[in-house]
Amino acid sequence: MSNRNKLRYNQLTDKQILNPHVFISDFCRYEIDIEAFRTEILLLIKSACTNKQYGKSEEYFYNYRCLLKLLEAGHIFFCRDTKFSLHCDPCTLTPCEIDLNRYYSTLITTHFKSLSDKEVKNTQCFFKDFFSFMSLNEWRLIFSRIVEYAYRKPTIDEVLEDGSTMVVVKEYIEKLIEVIYLIDSSQTVFCINNTTTTVN
Repeated sequence: MSNRNKLRYNQLTDKQILNPHVFISDFCRYEIDIEAFRTEILLLIKSACTNKQYGKSEEYFYNYRCLLKLLEAGHIFFCRDTKFSLHCDPCTLTPCEIDLNRYYSTLITTHFKSLSDKEVKNTQCFFKDFFSFMSLNEWRLIFSRIVEYAYRKPTIDEVLEDGSTMVVVKEYIEKLIEVIYLIDSSQTVFCINNTTTTVN
């Protein structure tokens, strides 16, 4: 493990950096479900944008650390040009797989509703957009500001150059949560079209 990677990813363990699925599977399947985590993060953001605290303030920092781990896992997939998808061709499925595909179509509309069809079919489309909007370190900075201002009276909107930035940031964060849970789902279903391209 290079010192560069250790400095870049300071929330994930060496094992999780080598294989982010180690973290994702534990987090998504055993730590917290997608809707509960989405709610926690949206309450954190709401607290940062207002003069009132929402949810359990004692859990703000923990949720912030979890969000950082999702960010780092996403950045690893982005840098490795790893693509995941919940899309498959119905014409090639067996009757059993068709039923399973219907279930996952419902899952997409229920839990992955912020992601576009293109992003559901290819998660790399999301990561390219996400890390074009802000770099890894810029996202880290905005996450730290969110948790900081969740505890403070001034709102984060008052310190940002453009107060409307938080509207876009909130949308991106919600999509980040969805895409990480989507990636975990893609690893647990046999009819998923999952392609991986390694960048040398």
